[in-house]
Amino acid sequence: MSDTHQGGAVATSAPPSVDEGLAPADLAAKYGLSVSGARPGLFEYVRELWSRRHFILAFSSAKLTAQYSQAKLGQVWQVATPS
Repeated sequence: MSDTHQGGAVATSAPPSVDEGLAPADLAAKYGLSVSGARPGLFEYVRELWSRRHFILAFSSAKLTAQYSQAKLGQVWQVATPS
């Protein structure tokens, strides 16, 4: 930091950033960033899907239970009316 005296006041300036002058693509590569919303390849997608299988099953079961909790036949109603 540098100090500058102006009329008794001290003004300081921050040191230059180590990232100053880098292109956005270089910054992204440096910090391991990827494009937001980019789709993974098929094998990566299947691997991620498999790793989240417990959540997917629990969420779908909870959603069906909540959706058909007021029906007299419950979840059987979903099978009885497959539309």
